[in-house]
Amino acid sequence: MKMSLAYKYLRSRKYLLFFLLVCAQTTSLSIAAQVATKSITVKNSSPQAITDYTLEIPAKTLNLPLGNYVAVVEEKTVPVEIIENIQGELTAVLPIARIEANKTLEVTIRQGTADSYPKRTYAELSHKIGGHFEGYKYVGGYSWVKPNYITLPGDFRDHSYYIKYEGPGWESDKVAFRFYLDNRNGIDVFAKKTSEIVLPAVGVDGFDNYHNMADWGMDNMKVGKTLGLGSIAAWSGEKAVRVEKKDSVTCYIPADGKIRSQVKTIYYGWEANHIKCDLTSIISIDAGSRASHMELMMNRGSFIDIATGIFKDENAELIVKNDKNSTWSYIATFGKQSLNNDIQGLVVFARTKQIKEITGDDLNHVLVLTPENGYIEYYFMPTWELDKEPIATKEAFIECVEDVLNKLNHPLTCSVR
Repeated sequence: MKMSLAYKYLRSRKYLLFFLLVCAQTTSLSIAAQVATKSITVKNSSPQAITDYTLEIPAKTLNLPLGNYVAVVEEKTVPVEIIENIQGELTAVLPIARIEANKTLEVTIRQGTADSYPKRTYAELSHKIGGHFEGYKYVGGYSWVKPNYITLPGDFRDHSYYIKYEGPGWESDKVAFRFYLDNRNGIDVFAKKTSEIVLPAVGVDGFDNYHNMADWGMDNMKVGKTLGLGSIAAWSGEKAVRVEKKDSVTCYIPADGKIRSQVKTIYYGWEANHIKCDLTSIISIDAGSRASHMELMMNRGSFIDIATGIFKDENAELIVKNDKNSTWSYIATFGKQSLNNDIQGLVVFARTKQIKEITGDDLNHVLVLTPENGYIEYYFMPTWELDKEPIATKEAFIECVEDVLNKLNHPLTCSVR
């Protein structure tokens, strides 16, 4: 049977429409592929090489569609992660292994996944299930869950035997930390002898056996009533008072990435120095870094001067560098001050313009910091003579501290095109 001219016409139109649709989709995909690729020029303005650096790029400057992205840095593919800071701004972060002094580096961001790149940071918040509270203590139940989120009353007590190692934990391939999510609110250090992620296995086979040396390392700092390292406090005029009086607290893990992990905590109704406010904290740690970054934001008009610092130990020397010509300054201690009687270095970096006073009380060396529009940031960092990359002498410690100070004073800059 012969086809009618009308039928041939309709069929030809059908194929033409199909052809045009395929062309349109191909063109659209081609345009999308172009849009989803960005070239970045990274510059090191420092007089020395910078290593193990996490580059931050405001996400809005990249203007990329939703998707998974990687960066190609000197022919190596690394992850790109999107992180939210305490102001709610989205930032793309990616690792830079090394950039020489006063040099530039070309980076390409494109769609993809860095599946073979190792996980170099971690954060968690775990607690028991199957039991119940008797007073302030949790009894029964030996199974753990990791919801990475919890809300607690303001009078939640220490040694409740409910939260794994008593609070959230975070780590890099260099070091691990925790803080007590209770009336103490002190930051503690888990020193590591390995670059592997260790926290998932810490504290699950005994409430506090991590105080004993293990293959991975140990909790090697005694906090007690002190600031430990970098804890949040208010300065009363005579002493540092940790975040003790509060209505309630919510803590969760907003990021658990390969190159950055975070712990976010909101202290509702924190009361100090006759002022009551809500205090938000974000602690971040990056791949290749010993340092944790603390960001703090208060939500009321009357802001509290923040105190932080390092516990005092008679075996440790105090080192202070408060240079008005430097963007960042620090206080540090070094000596046989670890729980295991090992050489340990501890340092807190603060923005020089936010330092109101460097002082102390009976228990601590203290930095008193004045917030800007309710905002404060600082870094805290430990070293250990039994690290995988040990720091066993004062000279090596100062070199390590000055390397971090140089990164803070000379952050890498980048241009997007």
